Amino acid sequence: MRLYQRCLVGLVLTGVVSAVTPVSPAVAEGPTITGGGSSFAALEIDQWRADVARRPFNLKINYQSLGSTFGRTQYLAGTLDFGASDIPFQRSDVVQGPRANFAYVPVSAGGIGFMYNLQDSSGRKVTDLKLTRRAVCRMFTEDVMKWNDPDIVAHNPRLAGVNRDIKPIVRQDGSGTSYVFSQYCIGVAKGVWDAFVRAQTLTNPGLPPEFKNGEPTSLWPGGGRRSAGLAADGVANAVADPVNGKDAITYNEAGFAKERGFPNASVQNASGRFTAPEEEAVTVALGYASPNRVGGNEDGTFALNYSGPDPRAYFPSTYSYVIAQTAGFPADKGQVLARFLCYAVTKGQEIAPRLEYARLSSVLVELALRQIAKIPGFPGEQNCAVAGAAPPPPPPELTDGGGGADGPDGAGGGGADGAGSGPGGESGAGGAGGDGVAGSEAGADDAACATTTTQPPATTGDPPSSSTSTTAVPDPTTPTTLATTEADACVAGENGEDGGGSGETALDTA
Repeated sequence: MRLYQRCLVGLVLTGVVSAVTPVSPAVAEGPTITGGGSSFAALEIDQWRADVARRPFNLKINYQSLGSTFGRTQYLAGTLDFGASDIPFQRSDVVQGPRANFAYVPVSAGGIGFMYNLQDSSGRKVTDLKLTRRAVCRMFTEDVMKWNDPDIVAHNPRLAGVNRDIKPIVRQDGSGTSYVFSQYCIGVAKGVWDAFVRAQTLTNPGLPPEFKNGEPTSLWPGGGRRSAGLAADGVANAVADPVNGKDAITYNEAGFAKERGFPNASVQNASGRFTAPEEEAVTVALGYASPNRVGGNEDGTFALNYSGPDPRAYFPSTYSYVIAQTAGFPADKGQVLARFLCYAVTKGQEIAPRLEYARLSSVLVELALRQIAKIPGFPGEQNCAVAGAAPPPPPPELTDGGGGADGPDGAGGGGADGAGSGPGGESGAGGAGGDGVAGSEAGADDAACATTTTQPPATTGDPPSSSTSTTAVPDPTTPTTLATTEADACVAGENGEDGGGSGETALDTA
């Protein structure tokens, strides 16, 4: 019997899911645990904290949502009991000493939404914005872009008369969301990203080295039209501001827009279809993720692929992970942390769709529980998960996609053994790309695309704790190389012919 099923004989939870407002237990069972990091996952983490503060848990969990970089660095510094990050440790993170014994626990899955505040030329609120991959990357990288730009008007004709500047709001903190979004642009609109790097390098000497090397970055350059906000709440509040938020757009976990009553844009995927960051679309997109490996072993994190051809998929989508110490951590604190995480990945997943996240699939829950079991003080399988928790959804079954994406940097897609909101989905066949400078000729290398993007599913083996006292930190360019390589292998080439597609609209060849 699987670990998750065995865990269901544990504690019985009564009552319903609470509001997000944190609740302190009358009498805490065990020491207080302090965590911090990812603001992408904050809506879920805050909900779980409130839930476990009640009976029968009575746990006190503090959390500071100040960005993934904060979570990783403060975990390593020993100021947090656990960190949370949307990406693994990077080359710049010094992973050594007792804190080098850790496990990544996947806890959250969601889509990076593009929250916007926009009215058309008649003063009516726009709620159905459609953005191509090229257009959404241009919005946050070019110094001059208006709402009636041809890339936008092609799919939003009502904006033809809106000759106003787009006001992009980026993160000012070290952000896993920024990293994933930059990786997405490198993978699907590389020409746009390369132009951004060149322009910024000429005027901004203080850029992080990875950005200057054309790699993903957690620190999105500001300046020009780009304003900045602190963490997920900061950028969401900037867009929602009734005065200064007009014509603004930001990237964020999709739930932050819903929380404020604002829309997220629909983004065109590799099949040509425009999809919204909703649970099924996120789950399908993450079905193309593949396990990251350190020393040949899966480490509990995933390399993202933004070119999957399933027409239901929403990109960019990502995971968030808790970083938990697996040796040298006090057992009493470990028991509290493990009980909190056991709740988060089982009963806690039920709230995900209402908060605009996606539930972890059965395979991801199994992985998470194996990682939690490595924490000192783990209370055992019988006391881990919560009786009465709904079973997790199965991994997605991915469908073959057709044509490539729009624009000169469009990426078609090969399938991968998917993670879904958990790994193990079917591999999809690649499709031909659209016109442009970055795709293969129509129909070329479809089989090769499917072959090169298929990865071993994360259902095999028991991922290690990711490290010892001399942890090898994975090269942060590895996911980028994966996404970019897949795009290069499966997209349309220079002056390539149109690929057939299953998209709802004609592909943009501007």
